[in-house]
Amino acid sequence: MRFEDEQSLLRHIKEEPCLPVYLLYGQQSYLVRLYAKKLREKVLSPASADWNFTRFEASRTGIDELSDALESVCFSGGTRCVQLTDLEADKLSAAEWSKLKERLSAFPQDTVLIISQQNIPVDAKKSARWKAVSKAVESLGAVAVLDKRSRRDTVRFLTALCQKSGCAIAPALCEELIDRCGDDMLVLTQEVQKLCAYQGEGEIAAAALEKLSIRQLDANVFDLARRILGKNLSGALENLQELLDMGSEPVAVLGALNASFIDLYRCKTAREQGLSAADVTGAFSYKGREFRVKNAMRDVDRFTRRQLARCISLLAETDYQLKSSRTDPQILMQEAVVRLFLTLHRQGEAV
Repeated sequence: MRFEDEQSLLRHIKEEPCLPVYLLYGQQSYLVRLYAKKLREKVLSPASADWNFTRFEASRTGIDELSDALESVCFSGGTRCVQLTDLEADKLSAAEWSKLKERLSAFPQDTVLIISQQNIPVDAKKSARWKAVSKAVESLGAVAVLDKRSRRDTVRFLTALCQKSGCAIAPALCEELIDRCGDDMLVLTQEVQKLCAYQGEGEIAAAALEKLSIRQLDANVFDLARRILGKNLSGALENLQELLDMGSEPVAVLGALNASFIDLYRCKTAREQGLSAADVTGAFSYKGREFRVKNAMRDVDRFTRRQLARCISLLAETDYQLKSSRTDPQILMQEAVVRLFLTLHRQGEAV
């Protein structure tokens, strides 16, 4: 069995009997942790939770130890639940890998194994071992892929989180928080908890968010791109200097800036073909980040496709220089910002 979305997994937990084994992974570590907890609560009664549950970190556990826990007798009755977190299948020795495959081929009665990838990603498409693990789990149990929620669902999540803490937050402010901090639900949970602790009660003000929330790199680079697009060269250079002063790696800044211009190029090409923002989000991986396409569609009419292609080429040149040249990275980044500005705004042929 395989659950490709959160709703189908939740329906299974509420309505169907437990399976012998589960593999939980995906882009949202928060959801992996959440549904591992829900599965544990489904398997274990409150009275037996202390006796019949064992948690292992894969980096500190051998497969023999895992098997011993699964095979041990439940003296208090009920079902035994074992959770294995952050398995690194590709790093197992040949002997341990053989034992894991054997373990996944059969399970004792009244036993549930939950493999939760809370920090270690799974690449079932490229890794032969992970492909084998996924296939084995699907044959006896269920694999659940927990990727990003939609932006609307994330706003609802933040609103409910604030309400639980005795505070309120406007949907527009939730949107701003996502723009500033990204869509990682663990990060957003921490930011909301911080805002609620500061606010105490009542509605969270925009000033509190501005004062307390930490802007992720992508949000800061979005401001940099916006200033370049908006003919504000001095502001763009000032923004770049702030990023470098904060310790941001030039290659990472350049990568995020490149992503903004790729968004623009995709949207420009789509616009020329008579396609919509929905067509772009459907064709590329923008789930939970649809606002990027919306923003790009808003800005793209001011520039030609040739200009945007040249910008991407300039960024590629700068990336090569950063990784191969002895020139001061700060100088290379400043030069890149100026060349992007001239490419977009100088009259005549782009430089």
